[in-house]
Amino acid sequence: KFMGKSEKQIEKEKARNQRIIDTAFQIFVEKKIEAVTMEEIARKAGIGRATLFRCYSSKPELVMAVCTAKWKAYFDKLDAIRPLESIHDIPAIDRFIFTLDGYIDMYQNHKDLLQYNDNFNHYMVHQEGIAAEKYEKFYKSLYSMNTRLHWMYEKAKEDKTFRTDIPEEQFFRVTFHSMMATCAYYAGGFIWGSEENKDYTEELIRLKEMILKYVTI
Repeated sequence: KFMGKSEKQIEKEKARNQRIIDTAFQIFVEKKIEAVTMEEIARKAGIGRATLFRCYSSKPELVMAVCTAKWKAYFDKLDAIRPLESIHDIPAIDRFIFTLDGYIDMYQNHKDLLQYNDNFNHYMVHQEGIAAEKYEKFYKSLYSMNTRLHWMYEKAKEDKTFRTDIPEEQFFRVTFHSMMATCAYYAGGFIWGSEENKDYTEELIRLKEMILKYVTI
């Protein structure tokens, strides 16, 4: 037993919490975070409203928990394909290209995560009173990405495979963050002159090529 709970109870609670996360994620993507109520999530997750609030005391707390869980799951899969420690064995430019391709893969296979993340950013900007430890847990879920970027930049200082004359944070804002923002808008259909249900991977590849030219001049 752990903290007075049997293994069966612990597994049951884990399954319930995962159901809450998955249900909330699906509804948030479909209807946008602002339009969704905690009551709706509880009903579709098959639990009582009081149970949901025992797990997550507020909607912003649940919104952040969903974002934390989904990004952690995505980065765990990414790290399984190319472990974080392999940064030392791979030229910085190869890791850079791998990351750009990862964003394009998200557009192709994980549009829902890109759509959620974009809505998450807009929603959380207007929220107040969220405990610092909640944000800390969220930032820890991004450890893999933040560490990957930093190590990549340091590696480039050594192997000179992409430019490091631009300050690190600025460099990643105008490269990876711009790429991710573009992929998010494409995933959400916010494209000038776009056609519904058309695959715009070709345009994202062109953007990737432009970024590569920028970082290797």
